[in-house]
Amino acid sequence: MLADTVDRRRRAAAELLAAAERTWPGDLIPDTAGALRRAVAPRAAGHLIWAEETSTGRRNLTYEETEAFWAFAAIEILRLTGIRNEELLELTHHSITEYRLPTTGEVVPLLQVAPSKTDSERLLLVSPELADILSTIIRRLRGRSGAIPLVTSYDTSTNGSGTRRCRCCSSAISAPNTALSPRPRSASF
Repeated sequence: MLADTVDRRRRAAAELLAAAERTWPGDLIPDTAGALRRAVAPRAAGHLIWAEETSTGRRNLTYEETEAFWAFAAIEILRLTGIRNEELLELTHHSITEYRLPTTGEVVPLLQVAPSKTDSERLLLVSPELADILSTIIRRLRGRSGAIPLVTSYDTSTNGSGTRRCRCCSSAISAPNTALSPRPRSASF
């Protein structure tokens, strides 16, 4: 039920953002029953898509879509792998590896999970469903440049910034160039 809910939320947020991107600033966004108008945003925030809600005010649709995507991705990875939250936050694109079966030569995708509670590394078999989610994350992170950006993580032991690495769970909206972390984040609207 949770997985279905976050998937519906992710799809709805992506569809709304796509509709807003196709709408001229100042015009009503289609399929919102006239409740949302594409806002005329300042040049400084040109990469963000804002909408004006007739009843409550402005909404950052880019932020909403990003948060919905990362909620979906995190829940799906946790559901499909059974890894812990802190292990999820440590995943990088290098965590995805492969193994060639010696008997058949078949290549099997694996997810390398960094040591946490047990202080031992684990290798998990990647299902087709998990492979689809991981590839979607990698594609999203690569963006236009084709490279996965280095992001700063939050180090809970020092209450400060950690090392810069290519982490799979990162968000460019709420805190640019920082990884998703156990540290509470506040939304900046």
